Amino acid sequence: MSNPKILENVRIIQKCIVVRGDGRILALKRAADDHSRGGNWDLPGGGYEQGENIIAAVKREVLEEAGLTAKTVSPIFVDNHMNVKEGFFAGLNVFGVCYVSRDWEGEVTLSDEHTEYRWVTPSEFVSLSFGADNGFFRESIKAYISTLSTTI
Repeated sequence: MSNPKILENVRIIQKCIVVRGDGRILALKRAADDHSRGGNWDLPGGGYEQGENIIAAVKREVLEEAGLTAKTVSPIFVDNHMNVKEGFFAGLNVFGVCYVSRDWEGEVTLSDEHTEYRWVTPSEFVSLSFGADNGFFRESIKAYISTLSTTI
């Protein structure tokens, strides 16, 4: 008998808002033939591999997809979609975590997953096409913008 408290078919996706010194963020365009949201805009990031440290995973993905070494990352948004109905994640329970990194180094070098990149303002980013992301990118950017207006 299965335990109803254990969630099966789970996928964790992590993305990172990489912020340049002038406040612009890195947007990546997925290759047209990519299996997940091909031809649409993206943030660097990706999956979590079993047994991997969760922070190390997002830093690895930023390095693999954008060629940048994220020295620090801070989570700013978490979302979930249970039993996704269509697309690459159909039938899965997807948890998305978005981080922000202002402390990074390197020059952008794209992986085969992406064909171009742009440094854009947050408002320019939300006007891009993301494909079937269930609103994850726009909500992540809203969360990021809200951190800009908070004072300590």
